[in-house]
Amino acid sequence: MSFPRAVLFLWTASLRNRIWRQLARLRHPRYLLGLAVALVYLYSAVTRTVGSRSLGGLPGGPRLFAELSLVGSVLGTVFAAWVLGKDQPSLTFTETEVVQLFPAPVTRRALLHYKLMRGLMGATAGALFATLFIGRVVSGTPVLFFLGASLALGTLYLHTTAAAFTRTRLAARGPWGLVLRWGGVALVLVAVAAAMLSALRAHPFPEEISSSRDLRVWLQAMMDSPGLAAVLMPGRVLVEPSLAGSMSGFLHALPPVLALAAAHYAWVVLVEVPFEEAAVVRAETRAKERALRASGQRSGTYTLRKPPFRLLARGRPEVALVWKNLIARKRMAGGFAVFALFIVFGGAIAALLGDARLFTDTRRVVGPLMLTLAVLLTVVGPSAFRMDLRMDLPKLDLLRALPLTGRQVVGAELAASALSVAGLQLSLLAVALLMGPGTEESQLGEWWWPGGLGLAVLLPSLSLAGLFVQNAAVVLFPAWVPADAGQRVRGLEAMGQRLLTMLGTLVVTMAGLVPATLVALLVGLPLYPALEEWTLPLSALGAAVVLVGEVALGVVALGRAFESLDVSEERPE
Repeated sequence: MSFPRAVLFLWTASLRNRIWRQLARLRHPRYLLGLAVALVYLYSAVTRTVGSRSLGGLPGGPRLFAELSLVGSVLGTVFAAWVLGKDQPSLTFTETEVVQLFPAPVTRRALLHYKLMRGLMGATAGALFATLFIGRVVSGTPVLFFLGASLALGTLYLHTTAAAFTRTRLAARGPWGLVLRWGGVALVLVAVAAAMLSALRAHPFPEEISSSRDLRVWLQAMMDSPGLAAVLMPGRVLVEPSLAGSMSGFLHALPPVLALAAAHYAWVVLVEVPFEEAAVVRAETRAKERALRASGQRSGTYTLRKPPFRLLARGRPEVALVWKNLIARKRMAGGFAVFALFIVFGGAIAALLGDARLFTDTRRVVGPLMLTLAVLLTVVGPSAFRMDLRMDLPKLDLLRALPLTGRQVVGAELAASALSVAGLQLSLLAVALLMGPGTEESQLGEWWWPGGLGLAVLLPSLSLAGLFVQNAAVVLFPAWVPADAGQRVRGLEAMGQRLLTMLGTLVVTMAGLVPATLVALLVGLPLYPALEEWTLPLSALGAAVVLVGEVALGVVALGRAFESLDVSEERPE
């Protein structure tokens, strides 16, 4: 049997076995219901996207924002390929592929083409999902968007592979290779900075802007300036077929992309380096990491830092669980910083496409943005901060063996995430209050401090309620909650199962808000004639007391359920 036929058989058999495994899981009601929810969600998402109006037919800011976002993603991927990561081949083989293909009578070039084909198939799958969810909105021609996105993602995959091979060759040359690589990166960055400065000198930022259209005209002129146009050209060439609104426009933009793809393929073949050893080491490392995660341990290397507080030899024993989870949070730190940076960067672009006056006074941006982040953290915080029972789900048997009551375990596990979310929320609100509302309207200024203080009381209690609901799901329905350790279950039914869990969390949280809302109204309505806007902190305090009381009663009830939990029967698959 030839190698191509063997590969085709391997892919076909793997796909068939995966489908049968997915179908076998449907015997469990939770996966069958999850599949139904996932299908409904995908149908609604696709029909909503198809029925929405395309940005390709809209003039102005939205179209420009879409183009800038896609071009920025392309250039960011290229930059990361040369700056981030290790100086070794980026080709990744699974442990099964290493065992089956490496000892076989197959040349290195055949293995390279096999992996390139797998990478191009992955790029096509990514383009398909992008088309289903955003293709209609961005281009108006989903088929052309899919073809263009497939070519763009495939070319980027070839570029990252070629960059990894080139970096490996340069690293093998010692110091001179490193000087050549980083010198080239520095020259490119200097050229980009010079192009931006030249564009700004040719098209200075307007002192007076009467409308957002004037600002978009300036930004378009900046992008079309010779130096900056040369910098953006690779990204614009790659995304042009995806944004084509007609077949003629697609065919006109296609030859440069095909030429880029062919040049990158030739580049990969010319700079090919031995990759078998690195692939074997990487496969073994991933196998060890999966084994560690399956056993409930964390893989990787961590920098030893000062603990959040000193753990005394005597005291309440459940404090040790809080201490442990806060240390885990420091090890997992960085995700929120990236998220905040993304929000700030996106807000800056959105402001650039909207009201230029936002850049004349930093306080007009920072205050409302920090307030928005604090409110948004109330929604995403309970899902993002998982230093609680969700993190320790694979080790529930160890928690059950501790000399602690169920109430102590549940309360301590809940405390670390709640403290982390509340600390970030209060920090963001403090910055927002000090910066001000970002407007000259006196009425909003009068409500800024009362509203901010009310949110400072209310938002942490809302986050606490959301965290409690998600931790309650671990105790009551542990098989429905995806664990943070081990290999996560994949497939449509698993996605639907998580969607159903999120929906249940939202419903239960909203039900718990009803008593808190009633108490807030009972406190606020009688006091408003006398205190006016300063009624907000008192109403928020009443609602927060109710929410914290509900969580306290829930912790007691959940502690009893935890003590009677049969870990052997409820362990997730």
